Amino acid sequence: MRPRALLVILALVTGGLVAGSSASASASGAAAGCAALLDHDFRGVAGAPARIDAATAGPATCDVKGHTGAVRFELKLPLTGWTQRFLMVGCGGYCGSVNVNATTESTTGCPQVQSGELAVASTDLGHTGGTFAADGLWGLNNPTAIIDFGYAGMHKVTLASKAVIRAYYGQPARYSYFTGCSNGGREALMEAQRYPDDYDGIIAASPTIDDVVENTFEHGWNVRANSHPDGTAILTADKIPALHTAVLKACGYRDGGIGTEVADPRGCHFDARTLVCPAATCLTGAQAAAANRIWSGPVDERGTHLAVGGLPYGSELSWIGGTALQPGQKFGVNTSFEFVYSYDFPNYDARWNGPTGITNQNMRFTADQWRYLTQTSAAIDATDPDLAAFQRHGGKLIIWDGWGDTGSSPFATLNYFDAVTRTLGQKRTDGFVKLYMPTGEGHCGGGTAGADYLSPLIAWREQGAAPGKVVTSYRAPGTDASIVRTQATFPYPAISRYTGSGDPDNQANWRAAPPEHHYPQHYDWIGDFHYTPRFQQWFTPTVTATAHP
Repeated sequence: MRPRALLVILALVTGGLVAGSSASASASGAAAGCAALLDHDFRGVAGAPARIDAATAGPATCDVKGHTGAVRFELKLPLTGWTQRFLMVGCGGYCGSVNVNATTESTTGCPQVQSGELAVASTDLGHTGGTFAADGLWGLNNPTAIIDFGYAGMHKVTLASKAVIRAYYGQPARYSYFTGCSNGGREALMEAQRYPDDYDGIIAASPTIDDVVENTFEHGWNVRANSHPDGTAILTADKIPALHTAVLKACGYRDGGIGTEVADPRGCHFDARTLVCPAATCLTGAQAAAANRIWSGPVDERGTHLAVGGLPYGSELSWIGGTALQPGQKFGVNTSFEFVYSYDFPNYDARWNGPTGITNQNMRFTADQWRYLTQTSAAIDATDPDLAAFQRHGGKLIIWDGWGDTGSSPFATLNYFDAVTRTLGQKRTDGFVKLYMPTGEGHCGGGTAGADYLSPLIAWREQGAAPGKVVTSYRAPGTDASIVRTQATFPYPAISRYTGSGDPDNQANWRAAPPEHHYPQHYDWIGDFHYTPRFQQWFTPTVTATAHP
């Protein structure tokens, strides 16, 4: 018998597939195998003893729910058509719930996702969130929860998921991929840094690299910098459109732009005080000062930046509902996402022992307070630039972050890419890491934008085809809204330049071009030392630094 014929027969018997093949097990046999997972003993999984809590065969997938320690996970296994690919979907915010959905801002339109051929998993990272949008109470005096959230939980779920896949299909996943945005993007980078053999390809989108600082000083500053003593907003939502228009007029034509977006905020220098006048449509002096503080970002008593930049020029429309509220509206958990993310975290999650009694309402923007509220950074922040082990594994990494991101700092993303490049060298880095900086795009696509980064990642890892242009599609607000614009983005540092003819909302009329201006690749701040190979530490639940287990 020829080897290929034997391979196909084995695939049919086990119910699994070689990546790219079309053979599959019968749905009835796969459903029976699904139920059998309940009787399978996964307590012997090295590093992640697990138990299956439910295994239910649906129309297309075997839906598996389980836990390893306190970390819950869910895994959807195709009944037929599996191509030996495994996709982990990271969880955003503070996690706390399991959401297995392979269609994300990074996989929109991906054929492998649309066909349902991937085994897909996700996790809550070891705790359950409450009704509060960013409930951080789980971290109060709970080192195990912080360690699971920071790095250990995702690794354990990865090991457990791979064991379930092997048991169900009778063979392991041939390729393992990870995609995550925001905190999920942080988890993605953490996997490449701490567990380089877990995944073959990783997408880190809008990553909250300095997560502890983001959820304390970055978001907290955006609340306090724009608050009256009574808690109402100084710069209000009704003034934002005019402010944004003025920024575009000043900066929208730089760096290949055509006036509709700020292509690269690093080239923009605008003073909101130029908009101060007595008219109702103008800014007051206090509103202009607030806008300038928001663009600047948090600084200490000496003017040293406590985070990697402020909100980028051009992102102003995204300030509404976070940094800029309606006239007379007060900052609170029901009115501002900036308030939500900086209220619980400094109190319960920024230190190993608490509560600290510190929220965005009373935090001090000083170097001493910064040091006090970054104790858990060595466990949570995904800043290690030494990705040599991930490269040796054969891993490929795509990082992307919109230049209009208000949820995570695009300047921090660029700082990390610069640190990797300086650590490993430009040529070596380019061989396995690609960075995309979509013009004007908001946090995780802003709810209207999506692109397919997974297909080029798969082609890069499995076929050696380096990624090039990525097309982002923008939809008007609404669940079933049609595509209103497409945008071409190229690997950094290339910019996208309009050809001069055709519809500028059609990505086909844009081409790759070298940067028109050369900006500093690094943003200096108080936490520069975070971006070094030895900053991260391994912890035990007693919060004692220890060697890698």
